[in-house]
Amino acid sequence: MKSIALKWVYCGLVALASLWPMSARAAGDEAAKDGPAKFAVATIKPSTPDEPTLVVLIKGNRLTATGTIVELMKYADGVHPSQVVGGPEWMRTMRFDIVADPGTEKRPTSDESKTMVQTLLEDRFHLTEHEEQRELPVFVLVKAKSGPKLTATKDKPEGLPWVSHGPGGLTAHNASTTDLAKFLQRFVTDKPVVDQTGVAGRYDMDLEWAPDDLPSGMSAAMKEAVAALPSLYTAIQEQLGLKLEATKQRVPVMVIDHLEMPGEN
Repeated sequence: MKSIALKWVYCGLVALASLWPMSARAAGDEAAKDGPAKFAVATIKPSTPDEPTLVVLIKGNRLTATGTIVELMKYADGVHPSQVVGGPEWMRTMRFDIVADPGTEKRPTSDESKTMVQTLLEDRFHLTEHEEQRELPVFVLVKAKSGPKLTATKDKPEGLPWVSHGPGGLTAHNASTTDLAKFLQRFVTDKPVVDQTGVAGRYDMDLEWAPDDLPSGMSAAMKEAVAALPSLYTAIQEQLGLKLEATKQRVPVMVIDHLEMPGEN
């Protein structure tokens, strides 16, 4: 089934995103010691209504992004939208087009890019925030009764994890179960995901499930194939030997203290 259905589900390739705000900022700050801490040049303007929700592209050294402030924080800080508290309503609804260049010959790393987006939000939107612990609805990732069904990675263990994803499919390589939780939180679930499996090591993982919304233009045969796929929760148990459980738990949240519309470029 996977060889049929996954032909249409995968639509993106991204690097690892940190799960919690403090860890994301710490990683970015550490990376910034040897790389640029801010963009040399950046233009910001309101997005047109027909542009898609958050798209971040890095071509050469230049970063282009389209999204709301919360979506940009999701990229830069690794937070789930439910972990962003307070602030004006427009930060969740108004989208911006950003084109930014670090002005360096060397291409920034993923962590450096995230740090520069954080700094851009602080400099141009005058964003200030602080972290608190609050109880939120979350998913915890745990072992299923059958035990983990994970394949040890064929990639170099010291390499970065990576993921490809789309509606109804996610493939992670050289990834830990904590990385999997981060990927599920960022691309799939409507709640933060916390890894409580206790499983060590790095693995190559494939997930395939029936998405809630099917892409338009699918053939009848493809729709039939997708309809035969399990739900996300069943797929995680059957294909990975893990389980998502809904609960409430205290997690870090970013509380917005101040935010302004950006000034002229």
